[in-house]
Amino acid sequence: MHITKPTEQNKSRTSLKKNSLALLYSALFLCLLILASCAPKQKKASVPSRIICLSPSAAEIVCAIGAFSSIAARTSFCTYPEEMSTVPSVGGFDGKSLSVEKIMSFKPDFVYGADGMHNAIARQLELLGVTVYLGNGADGIDETLAEIEYISALLEKDSEGKKIIQHIQEQIQSVPKSVPIQSVYYEVWSEPFITAGKNSLIHDLLEAAGYKNSFGTLNESYPMISEESILARQPDIIIVPDMNGTSIASIKSRNGWEQIPAVKNSRIFFIDADLVSRPGPRIADAVAALSNLENSRAYLPEK
Repeated sequence: MHITKPTEQNKSRTSLKKNSLALLYSALFLCLLILASCAPKQKKASVPSRIICLSPSAAEIVCAIGAFSSIAARTSFCTYPEEMSTVPSVGGFDGKSLSVEKIMSFKPDFVYGADGMHNAIARQLELLGVTVYLGNGADGIDETLAEIEYISALLEKDSEGKKIIQHIQEQIQSVPKSVPIQSVYYEVWSEPFITAGKNSLIHDLLEAAGYKNSFGTLNESYPMISEESILARQPDIIIVPDMNGTSIASIKSRNGWEQIPAVKNSRIFFIDADLVSRPGPRIADAVAALSNLENSRAYLPEK
């Protein structure tokens, strides 16, 4: 095969093309740099500094991660920790009783409430340009930990949040479990009878404390149940929140309840309602308190 050697003229043309392409690429690259420098820069989202806590657990979480100074207002049910009493109140906990005008008077940049309780007022506040977050920690322990993690990141308190989560997990793991496992009927309310189903924080707390929730097969978080279903389950233990208004005498006087093991063996206890119902940094304390009920002799009063 005969190969023609490139002439000097061809070499010159090839070199010129290469140089032209190099100049073109350099020009394009320079244009891109100029355009990038002229493009509007996205502002970093500011950390909320005027928070309104609509739920007690919201206040507890914000305080626990060290952001108390960012709370502008609270509801009258946000009572823990003690310093919350120094914060102005916007009213009651129920979303239906809260005033949008009252909340807006505090010029909030972040409103922190509870899913299922504050949905209606959340929509009104969002229409006014306020950022709203509704926590779902009441659905269980995992949801509570995820909520703490989210709020910690939002308020740039990641380190504090991680420490709280780790402490909760370690404390729950260290709680001694009852052997054999005891069945528990947790009475949220008695008129009508309401208990804790499997998609609730209280169910998770009972299981973490080593108990079997008598109504843990029900999907609803806090279902209404019949008295007959309670009698049929024959719980070993009955636990009642201390704000329920029930007494041991009234439970013993219920028709047919004398045949329930918990009643026959006087294993009816009360528990701090705030401790077990608030999905926040104290849930490990709730598990420990539930586990230690018999040792603490936390019986309901006779009257």
